[in-house]
Amino acid sequence: MHNSSSNDTRNMFYVEYEKALLSDEIMSYFITINTSGIGHSVTVLGLIVNVLNIIVFVRQGLQNSVTISLLGLSVSDFGSLFVNFFANLCWAPSIPMMDLPFYPLQLIYFLVWTHVVFTRVTTGITAWITFERCLCIVVPLKIKSIITPRRTVTFIGVLYVIMFASAIPVIYSTRTVWIFDSRRNKSRMGIAKAANSEGIARISYWINNIIPTIFFVFITVCTVILVKALNKNSRWKQQSASSQNQATVSSRDAKVVKMVIFISIVFIACYAPGTVFFVFALINSQVTYAGKQKNLVVAIYSVLLVLEAINAAANFFIYKAMSSKFKRVFLSSICVFTFVGEKRK
Repeated sequence: MHNSSSNDTRNMFYVEYEKALLSDEIMSYFITINTSGIGHSVTVLGLIVNVLNIIVFVRQGLQNSVTISLLGLSVSDFGSLFVNFFANLCWAPSIPMMDLPFYPLQLIYFLVWTHVVFTRVTTGITAWITFERCLCIVVPLKIKSIITPRRTVTFIGVLYVIMFASAIPVIYSTRTVWIFDSRRNKSRMGIAKAANSEGIARISYWINNIIPTIFFVFITVCTVILVKALNKNSRWKQQSASSQNQATVSSRDAKVVKMVIFISIVFIACYAPGTVFFVFALINSQVTYAGKQKNLVVAIYSVLLVLEAINAAANFFIYKAMSSKFKRVFLSSICVFTFVGEKRK
């Protein structure tokens, strides 16, 4: 009798678990707030400041690997925000109700995957930047021969190729087709998945999450090393007068290290929830876009998109606050654009 009661309780738990943990109404609130509200505002801000980042870094000159890496980071952040801008529009409640020649909530599938590719590139470049600063501390005399501008450009280029290549199978297995809409009495463009698309999507999902997870752990370890090194850096100012020049160079490097630490801390804070969610999704097969907890997954993704947008927008303010060279070039760029605008008038 006790076993029967225990089984009934277990069955009731499974029945409840099979139900959606998040209703359609609550999910719509999450989407509205995180995409049309907060998310869209942060995205627009991020687009503006990353354009400024790109202009400043190009004007600084691309003679060293740090500037090249930060420029690459700004480009990938701009790409993710640019795609996210249109994805947010597709999520807006009024857009699906419009008489468009396509289904916004279906074509958003391609936008999300493109956004994922750019954020994975951002993760890889951030890992490269922290790695370069760690080497600068461990082997300061050899850093310029190990991390060269050419190798930095090569790394970023290979990273883009790998990340985009990992998404090609998903995009290939999901085709755009014309679907007849009986309510509007006309065909609209939507998507149709191939028979083996689920397996392909699962493989791509693993690739696009395992590699960034490794990068995330690597960034965390490098950040801890940099923090410890920065604490030791305060003793360098007490060196003898004969090594003052070396102390000046060390102080300059320390400023870069401090800036990289702030970039990494913001990155870790914004990407940690996504990393934890990925691990949880591996354990629980129901927590997928195609599973019974679809609403919960969509709501969580809407939050993660906002966090990624915050990370992409925050770097400009870190550069401006902690890099005197960036601030100087930024202000001179504003003066140039203001002068050109007044001259045209």
